[in-house]
Amino acid sequence: MLKSMNKQLTKPLIVPEYLNSLIKLYVADANTGATIEREPYTINLQDLITRLLPGRIARPNCCALNGKDLFISNSSTNSQCIFKIPNYVDEAAQATAQIFVFTLVGNDYVGISVDAVGNLYAAEGNFGDNRIVKYTGTAKAFPGDEQAAVDNFETRLEIGNAGVTSYFANLVFDSEGNLWASDYKNHRIVVFDAANLGGTNTFHVLNNLNGDISVANTNAALNANTTHLFAEPEGLDFDGEGNLWVANNNDGNGLGGVRNIRSSLVKLTPNVQLALLSTTAGTNVTLMLQQSNQDFFIYQVPHIDDDQGARPQFGGLQVDKVAARIFVNEEKAKRGRWYDIAAIEAIGTSTQANELDIVSTDPGNGGIALVNTELPTPQRPTLVQTIR
Repeated sequence: MLKSMNKQLTKPLIVPEYLNSLIKLYVADANTGATIEREPYTINLQDLITRLLPGRIARPNCCALNGKDLFISNSSTNSQCIFKIPNYVDEAAQATAQIFVFTLVGNDYVGISVDAVGNLYAAEGNFGDNRIVKYTGTAKAFPGDEQAAVDNFETRLEIGNAGVTSYFANLVFDSEGNLWASDYKNHRIVVFDAANLGGTNTFHVLNNLNGDISVANTNAALNANTTHLFAEPEGLDFDGEGNLWVANNNDGNGLGGVRNIRSSLVKLTPNVQLALLSTTAGTNVTLMLQQSNQDFFIYQVPHIDDDQGARPQFGGLQVDKVAARIFVNEEKAKRGRWYDIAAIEAIGTSTQANELDIVSTDPGNGGIALVNTELPTPQRPTLVQTIR
């Protein structure tokens, strides 16, 4: 009998493969703990798009769940839209037969997120110039084959770009309903006030911190100071203690041209979040961040191939709040990584120690999705005896 090991995946994880036009759901094997693909949940998005929109190219960029419904942002050279797959979590095989277009009004869809009452927010526009848009009508059921390839949302409202030309990557809501967004282009974090979303859309900006910045790593190989707090930030999510985690893509080739010597994950504490929300709305400011007061922590990670290869480039990020574990996709090694928050300061140079066996493709700036509900128990084949 195989001995159970420490499972990397603590919950099912949905991952879009941009270049391969696939959506996969991964789970931890019950016996070995190995990360394995659950076949019934695999979606060949190209096949589905060909059925709905013949001649169009599938490039899934981000996944988000609204209950058990899956939303997929697609952003290819000739097809920009958001799809809905109703009841994907419970009936994946049947649900794909009812995939339909939720919206195709916008362009270049990247991050998507759903608020507590089911409204969907999307980063859309053009590469290097996008904005956040709010959609209602996410509960709509399959509209039938004739209407499956047209817009099916109820209302669409632009939230905006927080004052400057931006390229928002990922979105997440905090427990109070404030909307947080990573701005890849301007190396900043923006938060939109819950009370004004869809109204005056007031916001607060945490600009980049640049200089000689110390990090929280305890490993001597990884604890040299860094120069930027944010370097093409993309994935972001909250942990169970209310800290906001940000994944730096750190490609240096992007719109802002910022690169650190090492890639990193950044933790922004509730202290700095509250300070940011207390600033004058609409102002573009850099807070006086205090490391001594534990406003933020930077955790540098090794390069791929046990610190001998290229810098990793992080994209979508999810946190299992109960298990206190981070999952992030990484586009250079085309895999993922996982980190226990309690031990993250002791990251070592062995990449294998934190590798997550998922397929991640370039670009990986879209979101991955943890499934926070139980998956149906797989049905076992029934043995049928034939009596002759």
